[in-house]
Amino acid sequence: MRLAESGRTLFFTFNSYYNTMMKKFNYILMAVAVLMLATACSKKAKTREERVEEFRSMLTTNDTTQMLQICDNAMEQLKGKKIDQVLASLYEYNDSTEELKPLSDKFKKRLEKRFKLYPVQEFKRQYYSFMLEGCNDVKYEVTFRTAEQTGGDAAKIMFMFNPVKKDGEWKLCVKTPTDEIDEEHL
Repeated sequence: MRLAESGRTLFFTFNSYYNTMMKKFNYILMAVAVLMLATACSKKAKTREERVEEFRSMLTTNDTTQMLQICDNAMEQLKGKKIDQVLASLYEYNDSTEELKPLSDKFKKRLEKRFKLYPVQEFKRQYYSFMLEGCNDVKYEVTFRTAEQTGGDAAKIMFMFNPVKKDGEWKLCVKTPTDEIDEEHL
């Protein structure tokens, strides 16, 4: 009977030892999991401000010159009634997919109607702002009826471009009311 009892004692001792080791192992696993979670949380995605600052820091004076020249040329073409030429040079930009594609026929027709309804007689750049690769502002004040034509004050509207830098090249997109705008300049 002693042998059986000692066997039980050994079994009980082994179980006790096993349970203690498993508890220690579980504590170690939990500590590793907490450490990994804390490390993962500390590597946050960049804030919008950090992304804007990073984008702006990569720009050169040549970028500013190119971007403004593209926008000013488009406005000169609109003033010269070359609407088709401007429409052919415009793109649509999808911020969520970062996709740049030529204007859809529907959007072209809408813009053509707008440019004919509000023909550019004169224009003046109000401001420009760099924010992100696909979100920049160039705002123009457009006179579509001069003071002589209205018999009083000139009739004006605002128009915005969204120049997008894609693969190192500036492309001209149109800013729509649903697009994000640099409110600092409004």
